[in-house]
Amino acid sequence: MTEVLLSPLVGTILDGLKSWSLKELELAGSLKTEVASLESTLTTIQAVLQDAEEKQWKSEAIKNWLGKLKQAAYDLEAVLEDFNTEAQSRSLHTDARSQVTTFFSLRNPLLFRLDMARKFKNVREKLDAIAGEKSKFHLREGVGEAEIERNEDRQTSSLVKESEVLGRADEKEKIVSMLLCNVNHHDDLSVYAICGMGGLGKTTIAQFVFNDENVAKVFDLRGWVCVSDDFDIKRLTKAIVESFGGNSCGIQELDTLQRCLAEKLVGKQFLLVLDDVWNEYHDKWDRLKQALQCGRKGSTVIVTTRLEKVALMMATTPFYRLGCLSDDDSWSLFKQRAFGMGMNGSNANLETIGRQIVQRCGGVPLAIKAIGSILRFRSQESEWLRVKDSEIWDLEDEGSRILAVLRLSYEHLPPYMRQCFSFCSIFPKDSVMTKDKLLALWMANGFIPSRGPLDLHDMDNSEW
Repeated sequence: MTEVLLSPLVGTILDGLKSWSLKELELAGSLKTEVASLESTLTTIQAVLQDAEEKQWKSEAIKNWLGKLKQAAYDLEAVLEDFNTEAQSRSLHTDARSQVTTFFSLRNPLLFRLDMARKFKNVREKLDAIAGEKSKFHLREGVGEAEIERNEDRQTSSLVKESEVLGRADEKEKIVSMLLCNVNHHDDLSVYAICGMGGLGKTTIAQFVFNDENVAKVFDLRGWVCVSDDFDIKRLTKAIVESFGGNSCGIQELDTLQRCLAEKLVGKQFLLVLDDVWNEYHDKWDRLKQALQCGRKGSTVIVTTRLEKVALMMATTPFYRLGCLSDDDSWSLFKQRAFGMGMNGSNANLETIGRQIVQRCGGVPLAIKAIGSILRFRSQESEWLRVKDSEIWDLEDEGSRILAVLRLSYEHLPPYMRQCFSFCSIFPKDSVMTKDKLLALWMANGFIPSRGPLDLHDMDNSEW
């Protein structure tokens, strides 16, 4: 179901209530009382918002409550906009004649305060009524927030830092040995498939093999293409040409592109990785494969996919099914993420809890890294126990559990970061998102907290 993300909006409104524009209006009487009451109500609501936002995905009642709260918050935001407009108008009328004029206009200070006090009271009563319903949801106050490391966009590359990858050396050697053993014994194009559920590290294994020194020596050309959902022959042919160092600029026709690819491959022994393939249509693969068969004997394609049907369709040899990490490797990976530079005596209790958390991750690297990143800057046992005892582990389906773990890492982002992250869903999968464009869109939508006169582009890059 669609998420209701309210924390950033409430935070912005609270800032607005305390802003310079309200002070400029010299709050007094009933208006001052209503503003103070609103601040108190919003502060009470804000204390339980994160817990409500975390629980909404499994409770339709909480989601509906957040929806009502969000509409009331929008009403309050509109009132604050009236305040800002009035403050700006008054700043433009400072001489005595204009002050006399505005006394009889809609901007008369006394009439305006009375009108605003009435509007604030209406919104406050609505918020009070909604806030009163929170007790039936058993929401916790003061739930902490933590930033976690953010993944780059899903578009993959062949680059990998092997020192940061644990537990896959044996799998890498098996695939490399198989590749090198067969490279001179096949007259046709060889296709190897690495298959497994999401998060196991299929792309990482392919990167390992691609960058292996012995593999690099065998092939004249090596290329890497992230395929994803859209198995568009024209797009993929263009990407393959470019990955092999060719130039496809300006070529629009598929036939011309494939001829260009064929010229690039003739007489060359190549290795091509097609990462993250979902296409189940044999005819599409055949059309692409035909253009790849111009390479010299021993040319090879490595495919990574979650779908066994795709692996069976594309591979010319039995596909390699990637398994989960061992307990020892799982713990080593978790330690790397959760403890950083190392563990000391004060981490003893956290280690015990951490090992229990790792057991629940089921040897899936992506889940282990996500949980480890959440806990990296958490030093309280209660925070680790909260993760260990989370209801996400009760999900029976392994795939759903992994998605829930990733959701848990998302929920531990500060509210404004969750809003920025969610906004990225407007981009199609595997889109290239440039930093400046994304920052501009976030700023235009008011997603980034106010930093005063500082230009966001002048801030330390580490913050984004």
